[in-house]
Amino acid sequence: MNHSTSIHRDQSAKTGGLTSIPRTTLKALAVQQIREAIERGELQAGEKVTELGLARKLGVGQPTIREALLELEFLGFIERKGPRDTRVTLLTRDVIRDIYRVRTRLETLAVELIAGMSAPDLAPSWHEVLRMEQFAREGMAPEFYQADLAFHRSLWQATQNESLHACLEQLVPKLMTFSIIQRVHPTSEKLLKIAMVHRRLLELISSGDIANSIALMKESMQSALTDDEHMPGIE
Repeated sequence: MNHSTSIHRDQSAKTGGLTSIPRTTLKALAVQQIREAIERGELQAGEKVTELGLARKLGVGQPTIREALLELEFLGFIERKGPRDTRVTLLTRDVIRDIYRVRTRLETLAVELIAGMSAPDLAPSWHEVLRMEQFAREGMAPEFYQADLAFHRSLWQATQNESLHACLEQLVPKLMTFSIIQRVHPTSEKLLKIAMVHRRLLELISSGDIANSIALMKESMQSALTDDEHMPGIE
């Protein structure tokens, strides 16, 4: 028997034989291309998009585009105004302020609930803080914003309160992703400061310090509002 063949068979046996071949799905490629078009400004904030139009441009079926738009809506890049009215997310200054009025109350409630738990699951939140710090050091603003969104989602999940989670899902993704759509690129120093606030928040929650957790979240929300309402290009 050929020695290399024997080794190959031994390795196959150890790994359980045939394994699936990773591949990028059409939906993932569609999500990537539409997102990149938004980030480049090829698709502008507030611009209407249709399944048929995107399907023709990308050369894929409408079901694929439908799935891609659902994913982009989850990420905050797309918002649905009605059954046949899907647009690139557009927020005015007044809408941003309205969202923060509600968001601040809900986010502070979230940290109050988590800090009051005996053993909250904060592992996903710590993971996202590490990602935020990495992206901040590398100056990767879009990736930083998505990690920031994932951080907050992990906190909502940790509350174990489905109603609170659902309300925040309606408000926050489009708010946080709008910075990407508007091509806002803060300095690495600015992003690192934001990441450090998130790290400090987790430390306070972990210690069960409810009062200071709430205070820091309120301060963080006010700072974010100040940045967002002065974002270039909004009315």
